Amino acid sequence: MMDGDSLKLNFEIALEKITTLSDQNHELMNRIEELESQIAKSKEVRIRPMTAEIRFENITDGADAAMERYKQFLKKEFPHAKSKQSKRQSV
Repeated sequence: MMDGDSLKLNFEIALEKITTLSDQNHELMNRIEELESQIAKSKEVRIRPMTAEIRFENITDGADAAMERYKQFLKKEFPHAKSKQSKRQSV
């Protein structure tokens, strides 16, 4: 008799999980529809043609941002460190 009760309990748990996942799926589908609608309603979508100059600008901007993030990281990790340039004494 224990096996029957266990099977019934497992079946009920499985049904609850299916219901929960179904509800979450419906919420996600609704959100996707909302976002697709917003995209369709957007009035202006401009795509700049990718030229060598624009690629260079994008790469340069990304590199500058990465260097700035790394500087901030170093300042946090080593607050008392000084650059080699600042350690040099004037001649």
